[in-house]
Amino acid sequence: MSPKTREELRLLILTTIAAAKGYAIPLDGIRLGLPAQHRRMEGDDLQAEVQYLVDKGFVAPESKRLSPENREWKITAEGRDYLATEGLA
Repeated sequence: MSPKTREELRLLILTTIAAAKGYAIPLDGIRLGLPAQHRRMEGDDLQAEVQYLVDKGFVAPESKRLSPENREWKITAEGRDYLATEGLA
């Protein structure tokens, strides 16, 4: 994947999570919010891109006490600020 495509994918993931309006969203929900060419990504590859956004502070994992294996993420204030700076929020 080219650096430009990777950047666009990360932005798509961030805007998809932001569209949940403060609710946590699972990986399959993120995948459904992506354009068709990105929906075929392997789960590990998509997870790696989400983890990158976590590491940057744009999204945060939502802790689930009952089933922690069913991970979900939500946008952080830093992620909302980034989207606003880019004119996407």
